[in-house]
Amino acid sequence: MTRQSFADVDCGVAQAAQQIGDKWTLVILRDAFNGVNRYDDFARHLGVASNVLAARLSALVDADILYRRPVAADGRAVEYKLTPKGLALYPLIVFLHQWGDRWMPKTRGKRLEVVDRQTLRPVREVQVHDADGQPLTARDTRSRIGRGGSDVMRHLQSVVAQRQRGPS
Repeated sequence: MTRQSFADVDCGVAQAAQQIGDKWTLVILRDAFNGVNRYDDFARHLGVASNVLAARLSALVDADILYRRPVAADGRAVEYKLTPKGLALYPLIVFLHQWGDRWMPKTRGKRLEVVDRQTLRPVREVQVHDADGQPLTARDTRSRIGRGGSDVMRHLQSVVAQRQRGPS
């Protein structure tokens, strides 16, 4: 099965999926946020085929989510570090941890707990909030076309509106 590219799809979700929507990419990012930064350490921890790991790391570098930095003490080694664009994915990774523990729980408890580095208190659940800070669910919100417009979202809205009107 050939993977469809979303590179030219004018939609933020499709664009994000193009760059990070692969299972190996997400666990590589999880590991990067937890301190793994060398190819051998990713390989040892993940057990992923070397060609897959190399391709995903290269794609993350090409997408400006990770950057490669030579290791001063070892002229051949490089580290993969998160860029500002990569660091901006942190809420997503925390959310995925929280979602996984909520909907696929372990009987012994949470697999991982994200805590404040200074207080060691658990962080709050990742949520969407309104302008006043009140939590919102999907049922409390709707999407509207932004100033940048998107033909993909206009088409999506027309498909939904047509279904709501019923058969022609």
